[in-house]
Amino acid sequence: MKSVKISLIVAIQNIRKWRTNYRIWILVILTMIFVQCYTKEISTNALAMGMKSSPWLYPFLYTDRYIRILFMLPLIFIYCDAPFIDKNQIYILMRCKRKLWSIGQIIYIFMTSAMYFSLIAAMTIVLNIRNIEYMNDWGKVLGTLAFSNVPLVKGTAVTISTYILTYFTPTQAMFFTWLLSVLCGGILGLIIYGCNVISKSKVVGIVASGFLVILSAAVSGNEMAQWFSPVSWTTLNKLDVGKLTQYPTFTYVMVVYMTAIIILSVWIIKVIEKKDVGVMIREV
Repeated sequence: MKSVKISLIVAIQNIRKWRTNYRIWILVILTMIFVQCYTKEISTNALAMGMKSSPWLYPFLYTDRYIRILFMLPLIFIYCDAPFIDKNQIYILMRCKRKLWSIGQIIYIFMTSAMYFSLIAAMTIVLNIRNIEYMNDWGKVLGTLAFSNVPLVKGTAVTISTYILTYFTPTQAMFFTWLLSVLCGGILGLIIYGCNVISKSKVVGIVASGFLVILSAAVSGNEMAQWFSPVSWTTLNKLDVGKLTQYPTFTYVMVVYMTAIIILSVWIIKVIEKKDVGVMIREV
């Protein structure tokens, strides 16, 4: 239990620094603007139909490949200063085992990813609260936008996928979209962390993770290529249900995600254990 507590303290200490990190607040504001821009047309369409929309907008928010890039970039910039070392962290590192410190940093990465995508999901509801109402199903508004040409006529930025409406309940879609996004975001953070430590440069990690995000847009129209694009799996319309498409299955995606997380985490812990503390102090 003591080891877990130490690792959590390392993670929480990083989060506490957000209060004075203007970059974090700017990215939160930008994300809020993105959410508002890409969901307001749905509310507009709902008003035009004389109805209110259901609150289940999040599963469709970044189904479009270019919008997905916009929502992944802020997370990359939050992670860009990995391995998150400052004078305070050096002090903590010198007082605890490097393995526990590394685990704490990994926990921080996934806590950040979970908080970021939870914030996005909450924003889709809060920012449209006046034009939505709670209902157990998808509702007539989303159904109409999905199964008609209304999005083309009204210019809705977010694509309401008929695939998601047909094969997932709102609760399933919300949870699985959030879960896959969190895992993918965590993997991007681990990649940035590992690349930055090895290269001693913050550029390499951003380029590596940015490549994966851009790749998801580049292969968007190719079903077989989706098997090699982990960022594409954050949207449910790129997964196969019941062997109906050539997209990767949910089982395949989870196995790849968890395998990647384990390999990257072990790699990071090993790298930090071998790194000289004096060198890390000089790099701050």
